Amino acid sequence: MSRVTNRPATPMTSRPAMPVLKPVENVTLRDQVAQSVRDALMYGHFKPGQSVTVKGICAMVGASVMPAREAMNRLIADGALELRANRSVIVPVLSSQEFDELTDLRCFIEGQAAARAVERVTDWHIARLKELDATMRVAGPAADVDVYLTGNFQFHFLIYRLGASKYVLSIIEKLWVRVGPLIRFSLDDRGVVDSSRMHAQVIRGLETGDRTALRSAIRADITGAAQTIRKARGTSSTGH
Repeated sequence: MSRVTNRPATPMTSRPAMPVLKPVENVTLRDQVAQSVRDALMYGHFKPGQSVTVKGICAMVGASVMPAREAMNRLIADGALELRANRSVIVPVLSSQEFDELTDLRCFIEGQAAARAVERVTDWHIARLKELDATMRVAGPAADVDVYLTGNFQFHFLIYRLGASKYVLSIIEKLWVRVGPLIRFSLDDRGVVDSSRMHAQVIRGLETGDRTALRSAIRADITGAAQTIRKARGTSSTGH
């Protein structure tokens, strides 16, 4: 007769329940179209109050109607575009108060991101910033305003991507989606000269590692452009 050996029960290890997550989705054509429109808004290639249509988006990015319509609905939900009572869609028009608030936010957040970029900037980044600044000076608003605006975006975001976390960078992008269309109004001859001078100070601050100078130069660049924009719109600042 076989003998039964009593063994101590193996204690069961309790495992935490796994959270229920949504399946990971691939980047859809809708998302790509929406990002293209966001980029155009941040570059300043649209104007405040400008009408945006599905047909226009299709022509701009070479997409078919369905993803363009889905992208437009996504951008409306995000506040990047505005759906009006008559069902037309436009680039939002900021009030003076909204513009002042966004300007204050930009000064703080972008200044902080630029200051932190000191820790990661390399000689390649400095060379690229100088190249972008030179391209902007050659283009100018009189020669090719879209080249100038694209260069301005690339200049700033090369720095912010170095110094900002993904979360902070997403905030900066949302601010630029709203103010990008207004930057075009800052491009008179004086505004371009002032911006070029501030960009030179930004580069110098990165080269020397002077965080205080960097914050100051970014703030001066933002507030200088904002003041030119206010004059072009016939408004005055309520907070500066």
